[in-house]
Amino acid sequence: MNKRFILGLAGGLLGILTAAYVIATSPSNDVTLSGVQAALFSSLGLMGAAIANKETRFAGYMLISSAVFITLSIPVAGSLGLLAMYLPAIFLLGIAAVVCFMEAPSGNDNKQPE
Repeated sequence: MNKRFILGLAGGLLGILTAAYVIATSPSNDVTLSGVQAALFSSLGLMGAAIANKETRFAGYMLISSAVFITLSIPVAGSLGLLAMYLPAIFLLGIAAVVCFMEAPSGNDNKQPE
């Protein structure tokens, strides 16, 4: 296991746990919808973490998309107080994406010298 997988796994699981808490304690339908969206995007982050060893760059795009879309799903509820709850998951997914992009092999590694 490497850093990309561990960070992505931690961010995805933390996002799903936070979303489950938000759904369980939601006072309105908008908050429930925000929690469901965050859970779906957190599962996207888990899928990105799962493929981080084989498809590093694609996994990075999945992880950063997950972090961005979780952030965008919070204002649906009309409360930025939820942002504080999701921030650890967003940061972990974002850091995992950055690590994926930093450690991704470049496309020219396999070329033979002429």
